[in-house]
Amino acid sequence: MTHFKTDHQDNGRAAVDYMNRPPENLVLNGYRGWLLHAAESDPCHLSEVWNLYCAQMSERNACFVMSGLEGLIRQLGICATCPLRFARPKTNYLCRDECLILGLIAGLQNSDEEAAFESASALTCAAKSNEVMISGGEFAMALKCAGQQLLPINAETIRWIVHERASLAKNTVH
Repeated sequence: MTHFKTDHQDNGRAAVDYMNRPPENLVLNGYRGWLLHAAESDPCHLSEVWNLYCAQMSERNACFVMSGLEGLIRQLGICATCPLRFARPKTNYLCRDECLILGLIAGLQNSDEEAAFESASALTCAAKSNEVMISGGEFAMALKCAGQQLLPINAETIRWIVHERASLAKNTVH
């Protein structure tokens, strides 16, 4: 498992490096762009997501990944316990829901069912978490098949995000 520097000299550089890794960037800015499209009814945001995906993979793979993202967002729209939060694309911080999306996809890709379930359960109610995991699975596997493997995020980190980090929230769009 990759470990990031946590000393005071880091000044958040490790987090920015993490968000700039192509797999994490595809998930994060795909999620942000899709929700911004929904919030503003502006198709330009979907075009930006499509261009981002096509820059990192073949057009065929981008179609599968985009379809997987759409399915996940639709399912979350049905199941989410409150409006989904997100920051604007290319912002260098993560809100709680973005961390949980990354945890869900990373858990599914890395066969960490506990992390995936913790993430899904925090995004929706426990009764609907399996549906979110199933829809997220299509997105996770499409990314993985396109060579975009996220770094693992363990269940303990997800629990910290849900219970401790929530109090550190920044401005988000929802």
